[in-house]
Amino acid sequence: MRRIKSSIDTNSAEFIANQTQNRELLAQFRQRQDDARYKRPERDIERLRKQNKMTPRERIDLLIDPGTPFMELSSLRACEDYDGKVPGAGVITGIAIVNGREVIIHASDSTVKAGAWYPKGIGKSVRIQEIAIENHLPVIHLVDSAGAFLPMQSEIFPGHKMGGHLFYQQCKLSAAGIPSSRCSARTLYRGWCLCTDTE
Repeated sequence: MRRIKSSIDTNSAEFIANQTQNRELLAQFRQRQDDARYKRPERDIERLRKQNKMTPRERIDLLIDPGTPFMELSSLRACEDYDGKVPGAGVITGIAIVNGREVIIHASDSTVKAGAWYPKGIGKSVRIQEIAIENHLPVIHLVDSAGAFLPMQSEIFPGHKMGGHLFYQQCKLSAAGIPSSRCSARTLYRGWCLCTDTE
């Protein structure tokens, strides 16, 4: 294969200025991601500790195979919505290796409003189910949710790709023979009754 020769002068003032700006933007992006993933009021973490519960990220770390990455998706979803109080839309989603196999992980973020559902979190959940169906990946749900955020419940269930669509997607997963399991830290009414395996 013929090597492509670059004509970029890495010592030019323009290149150095662009490189500096891009590094600053990348640092800002990484900081926003870290805040969305880990910055929580201490009272919310303490509440989980008093209940003898792990944070959802601690549960994910224990679940995935040691030394393997968790490829998180949509970590900045809704970070500027809901007055900035629902980072990641209250849901953690991604792809990981569990027992040597690629799987989808969908976890309620119980450090955000006790894992309550928000409209944008529902959209994020529907999207991760679509990825599971498209790629025939098993789904593991780590559930610790207060259920729907009641002041916004009228926006959660109706409409295309909203709450009701989750049940439809779950049926599609089942029909395609894609395993779907849940580990629940509390009882709730969500349609994971359709899961292949529940605990």
